[in-house]
Amino acid sequence: MADNSTVSVVIPTCDRPTEFLRQAVSSAIGQSLPPQQVIVVDNGRKAVDASLMPEGVILYRLAPRVGPSRARNFGAAMASGDLLAFLDDDDFWDEDFLKEACVVMQKEGTRCVYGRKDVFRDNTRKPYKIPEADQITIPILLERNPGTGGMNLVVFKELYWRVAGFDETLRVSEDRAFALEILKSGEKISVAPQAIAVMRSHEGERLRRSPLARLGFVWKYRRLLGFAESARRIISISSKALRQKVSSLVQ
Repeated sequence: MADNSTVSVVIPTCDRPTEFLRQAVSSAIGQSLPPQQVIVVDNGRKAVDASLMPEGVILYRLAPRVGPSRARNFGAAMASGDLLAFLDDDDFWDEDFLKEACVVMQKEGTRCVYGRKDVFRDNTRKPYKIPEADQITIPILLERNPGTGGMNLVVFKELYWRVAGFDETLRVSEDRAFALEILKSGEKISVAPQAIAVMRSHEGERLRRSPLARLGFVWKYRRLLGFAESARRIISISSKALRQKVSSLVQ
């Protein structure tokens, strides 16, 4: 990557507490490698109060509940930077996140990088997922998520659109699917262990808690998984969803 490459930060938001969103935005603005833009894309039922956003932040309003993938893609379409960096509205970055991510991309000559994830719980930060480069492979991503996310990703905009951005048909695991599409395109993914994104643990709504939402990922990659493995996962996910439904009815 060129030394003069510019970065646009995209933050999708949907009915998060104001203090969470403001911390996310502040952590993006306060980077030691300042981004060219910070774009917030709101798709909540209640509109974000624009007056609460720091000066210079670009705020867009989409239809309520269109989903994080569409919000990210819209933000990417509005971005003018050479690179896109994504952050979730309830998470935040260390101040050197962008600098460390770009240093690794420059050193390794890659166009997509994931940072490390810490978790913030009970006012304490702890390591959560520190992906290794040899873990971000197609077989491993089909099985589990070693640390790819929508809050620790930096990617060149041209590459982002070459793989069509985030899949808007997926309700969950769209972050893992994005990494898979990058690898399927023949690109290498780097890891920047000193680029730290902090995931906030809280009781707010998270779509990944719905078992049935996981079926979309299995269906999308059914050919890579094979018939037997796809069927096994579909049965397992459906059974878990049924057990949860029965449990909620008897409580």
